Amino acid sequence: MYKKNYVLFYLSFILFFSCNANKRTIASSDEILQQETKNEGFDIHDDVGEIEIMKAFVYENDEYIKKRNFDITFIAKANFGIPQGDNWLVRINNVEEGILIYAIKDNRIEKDYYLTSFNLENHSNFNIMQNIPGTLISNSTSSFGDFNGDGIDEIFQYAFGGNALLVSIRGYDTEKDDFVSYTLNTWIPFRIIDPENGPAPVEFMTYNGMYGFKVFFYQLELAGGPGWVPNPNPKNGKWIFYTWDAEKREYVEVGEVVEE
Repeated sequence: MYKKNYVLFYLSFILFFSCNANKRTIASSDEILQQETKNEGFDIHDDVGEIEIMKAFVYENDEYIKKRNFDITFIAKANFGIPQGDNWLVRINNVEEGILIYAIKDNRIEKDYYLTSFNLENHSNFNIMQNIPGTLISNSTSSFGDFNGDGIDEIFQYAFGGNALLVSIRGYDTEKDDFVSYTLNTWIPFRIIDPENGPAPVEFMTYNGMYGFKVFFYQLELAGGPGWVPNPNPKNGKWIFYTWDAEKREYVEVGEVVEE
């Protein structure tokens, strides 16, 4: 057993927490179309008319956004499997930037969930997202898409907290009515080999007939008191491969990627 491996838990309250909101009635489509659209530079990834309606919809009816005068920097329709309505993903300029996921039905916000995301340019000069599949969520270290082939979207994220660099893939769990981790032990620690030139610390690929992703694994240790002797993880500095286990509904570790 390794001595005093670094503590990841302090990130849990900022990395990914969800809050179910009370149901809220929204304005009609005609009223929404008459509203002035804010932040013209936001990203568009769906039908323009539907996007504009939904953007105005959120500005007008989400009190969290309205009271704090946040700008929406990204909006897209998704399919996270939340059954209470159409699923929409919105990114706002909160802290680094926040992600809100909604379920909307019959002109009502039935559910919403909040995630903290991270701005790409704050953490690496090299684009660590350039080969991540799915839809990039504006200039963040997050993307969404069906990464495991189950027909439902998930969220991929790089997370940064002090010296802790972490990879997470999360999806919606109907029984828990919440987003849960699909990556082993909630997060996988990584290191950026060269922030100027790369490579990216995660690559999705097929390895030995299995589709998944490899991570440049690096787990820090929390230094102890007098007499403390470092006991680094033997996987540090190696490319470790993970693949989806449909029965367990999580990504499982296969082992080190050996180049032929």
